[in-house]
Amino acid sequence: MFEGRPWAQITLAAAAGVSCLAVAACGSSTASSAGAAPSASSTVDPLASLSAAKVNAEAIADAEAAPSLTIDGTASQSGKTYTIDLGIKRGAGCTGTIGMGAGASMKLIVIGKTVYFLGNDQFWKAEGGNTADTSAAIALIDGRYLEVPASDKNVSQLADMCSVSSLMTSDSTAVPDGKGPVTTLNGTRVVPVKLSDGSTDYVTDTSKPEFVKASAPAGSKAGEGNATVTIGAPVKLTAPPASQVLNGSELGM
Repeated sequence: MFEGRPWAQITLAAAAGVSCLAVAACGSSTASSAGAAPSASSTVDPLASLSAAKVNAEAIADAEAAPSLTIDGTASQSGKTYTIDLGIKRGAGCTGTIGMGAGASMKLIVIGKTVYFLGNDQFWKAEGGNTADTSAAIALIDGRYLEVPASDKNVSQLADMCSVSSLMTSDSTAVPDGKGPVTTLNGTRVVPVKLSDGSTDYVTDTSKPEFVKASAPAGSKAGEGNATVTIGAPVKLTAPPASQVLNGSELGM
């Protein structure tokens, strides 16, 4: 899904983006369950005449055109286990939470050209190190969101997470190379689309296929993970109250 592995692209983008933010903030202080396994089905496949690449392309076009969608899942990258809970509203922004292991987590709200970012203390310590600067940054931030323009180099990768198109084109190496037999997933008929990195996308077995799940086993090039997507799920974007926001410029950003 999303060129093979959305959970990997999201977690890598988040990790890179928040690391930059943590370094900037700390340096200037003196930044899910994927459902049941699919079961086999002998039902006629309306996508049988389409190649794996064509099915994937149609599902991508559907996701790009959707007014909103949500992505939830887990990923293992470089010895860390991430959790993802992200909602994207096309053309407006996104909101969600990413867990980064060892109790570290971050909340993200992007509305238009503004990024609101909230990391817990474990996050700041994991990214900024257990230093005096990090402690000073934690004290200054005091549990508030950082407000930073989306154009800021420290958060641009986080802002990109709101773009379905960006997520889908972030990995050009994983390509569809085959389809599996029709199966059911949580009562929904799906067709597995296998990708060259070892991951599998599951799309609805309908004339207009939609992504519902992506999965990759341990040891695959994609990295181990599972993610579910819900096309059209409602996504509400609400800026945090002003009392809970710290302007990033106060940290020299």
